[in-house]
Amino acid sequence: MDKVILKHIKSAVVEGLDMPSEIIFNIPLISIYGDKQIVIENFKNVVQYSSNVIRLNSNIGVIKITGKNLLLKELTKTKIIVNGVVNCLQFV
Repeated sequence: MDKVILKHIKSAVVEGLDMPSEIIFNIPLISIYGDKQIVIENFKNVVQYSSNVIRLNSNIGVIKITGKNLLLKELTKTKIIVNGVVNCLQFV
């Protein structure tokens, strides 16, 4: 099936069933709590991890978090919680 048609079908399902699009399209859901914590769901894997930079692969590309004293508070198969002083979140 054509990717464009499949995308339109998924969009119709999301609207019709009132489901969150991040579940159907497997895109990251990012919650930011001030400059102290970021929670990211629906990522693929950790590419880089240091106290100043964290890079994650996702279905929409690389997510880059920069800051100071960054720490992985929680890491599961589909969710990551980063604590520290967050300066920037970028889609690279």
